[in-house]
Amino acid sequence: MIIKILSSAIKINLKQGLKVFIMISGISLCILVITLVTSISLGARQLVNETLQQFGPTSIIVFAGGRRQPGQPFQRYTTMTLDDVKSIKDQISGIVAIDPEANSNMNAKYRAQNIDTIVSGATPSFTTAWDWNVAEGRFFTERENASMSRVAVIGTTVAKQLFQGENPLGKLIRIGTTPFTVIGVLTSLGTTPNGIDRDNRIVIPLNTMMKRMLNQTYITMMRIKFAPDTNINVVADEISTILRYNHKLTTSGLPDDFTIITPDKVMEFLNKINSTLNIFLVVSTIVAIIIGSVVVSNIMQASISEREKEIALRRAFGATKSLIVIQVFLEIFVISIIGSIFGATLGALLGIIMEHLTGIHVSISPLLFLVAFSVSTIIALIAGIQPAIKASSYDPAAVLQR
Repeated sequence: MIIKILSSAIKINLKQGLKVFIMISGISLCILVITLVTSISLGARQLVNETLQQFGPTSIIVFAGGRRQPGQPFQRYTTMTLDDVKSIKDQISGIVAIDPEANSNMNAKYRAQNIDTIVSGATPSFTTAWDWNVAEGRFFTERENASMSRVAVIGTTVAKQLFQGENPLGKLIRIGTTPFTVIGVLTSLGTTPNGIDRDNRIVIPLNTMMKRMLNQTYITMMRIKFAPDTNINVVADEISTILRYNHKLTTSGLPDDFTIITPDKVMEFLNKINSTLNIFLVVSTIVAIIIGSVVVSNIMQASISEREKEIALRRAFGATKSLIVIQVFLEIFVISIIGSIFGATLGALLGIIMEHLTGIHVSISPLLFLVAFSVSTIIALIAGIQPAIKASSYDPAAVLQR
């Protein structure tokens, strides 16, 4: 019986032409928006997990300067030095690697190509501390750091921008006005949650950076990696105590002139981004359901009014009110499903294009189509209430006498 009614509903929809097209278009647009927002939300959730994994569950970053939140740009402070690094090494146990860095935005050039990039002066511990390996070539040695060698390891974005497919190893680039020999290319890490390209980076020896490039004695930050069984929150407090003592802040009651970033703080920051997207997803879903339901319901009621004689005849020939209600719901359901298929497909394609053009991380999965189907079903149920009641309330005798 249901199959017969469904077949009849499809035939009726095919006859409606423009009305059905408008309803399908309205639902498709609603589903497109929901699919796009859902794909971004899923992508953000995936990026949260990836970023936390890349940050490292047993790692800490210490920035010079107080009250710095994840995602904020670097600012120049002069309070943190290599003496702080030595104090932490001497007093904190469980350190696997510690990498002090001096960072600055600079321009790099190779022949006619140039790029504005972050230049990081680091130590040979960089690869271990950051879990960031070299894809081609090698990293610099402690001897090269001590001798202030002009060697550079570049990120993949720098390699693509400067060398345009040419092998960068052994080539001479200029950072500012200083020549450097490229000895390695880092593996690609992609972008941060706030859109910063991590691969747009050049790493040079720390001593070279501090003495040749910047002529300074202070560092920007340090990255510390601990053994797996380390209590990160405890060692973070210990590091804070050491730095406050070194910077003579213990007796003065002054606020910290450094910021310690732990995995918990990273997770808190990323979850705020994710929560905002989830709120936007819920709001857009509710708005889409309301708009889709109103559009479909109004058009369907107009269609029912035009077909009142047809419906009256069916009632006269024995069709019950419940069968009329079922048919109306099935007509709307068919329209909603077609609209959801078009909307979800277009939304997924638009998400892929947006990721390619803007770098915003999206996740395309079967869940998108499940969400689209669920929302379209809700729209069908809500939109079908008034038309179904209207159709089932027709009095065959009164209608046919007109």
